[in-house]
Amino acid sequence: MSAAIRARQPGWKTGEENAICDKNCREFLDRNCLCLYLFAITGLCLMYSSFQDLGLSTLLTLSVLIQVTALGALLIAVITRRSVRGISLRSMSMQALSFFLRLCSTCWLKGYIPVDSTGDWLYQVSDLVAWALCMQICYLICTTYSSSYQAREDTFAASYVSFGCFCLAVVIHPDLNNRPFFDAIWTASLYVDVVSTLPQLWMIGKLGGKVDALSAHYVALIALSRAVDMFFWTYGFEELAPENGSFNLAGWTVLGAHAIHLLLMWDFIYCYCRAIYQGKLLNNEFDFGDILLDV
Repeated sequence: MSAAIRARQPGWKTGEENAICDKNCREFLDRNCLCLYLFAITGLCLMYSSFQDLGLSTLLTLSVLIQVTALGALLIAVITRRSVRGISLRSMSMQALSFFLRLCSTCWLKGYIPVDSTGDWLYQVSDLVAWALCMQICYLICTTYSSSYQAREDTFAASYVSFGCFCLAVVIHPDLNNRPFFDAIWTASLYVDVVSTLPQLWMIGKLGGKVDALSAHYVALIALSRAVDMFFWTYGFEELAPENGSFNLAGWTVLGAHAIHLLLMWDFIYCYCRAIYQGKLLNNEFDFGDILLDV
């Protein structure tokens, strides 16, 4: 069928029409993401002015709010582009599991929530919103936009890694809740959260280092969130120490988990910053070449 015939038939678009649609989609997406970021900045300013006792523990709430922003931007991208290309379902599922487990502890126990007033409700609501965003993205991947999901590249062994996180949490966990079961639940949420970006990085590697720009921004924001979290636990290290003064195994494990996460993402972060500096954000896609991941 010739291009002229296709152009006259309903449902067919010429290359020029597709280019116009792509341009309009990018402009609409850019406006929506800009609005989201401005809304996030406004929300942070309101939080700063509304809560009078902000302190170091507020970083825990800030970390979750950064994740909410990242997931919100990703959801806007999916809905606008009507595609889940480049997004790992396994990564989203692990993040949803992490938020759910953390809520099981923080909704009624106070051992691991911020000691300032953001721990009264904002911290938990932020986790709940992040969980809802993850579930919505998972739903869109599995149903509405399943045809664009790249299942062949999303092959990371997430279930085995998650099970390993549960086992490790049972053996090594802090005791700030003074309830072993819920201490282990919170610790499992931390361990799962730490490794939840690995399926996404694995998928990027399988795609040859080429990734949708918004997926790259999402991973970068998650890395920023984890860095904020690690900064807090560096100062809160002593809080995790046993009361009898013995070796702080739980504290070192929590810090080690965050450090491992950032080390695993260091290659991506370096390539991400270099790609932006060199202006490689072309057609809404990053090309990290052959230096991103060896998978």
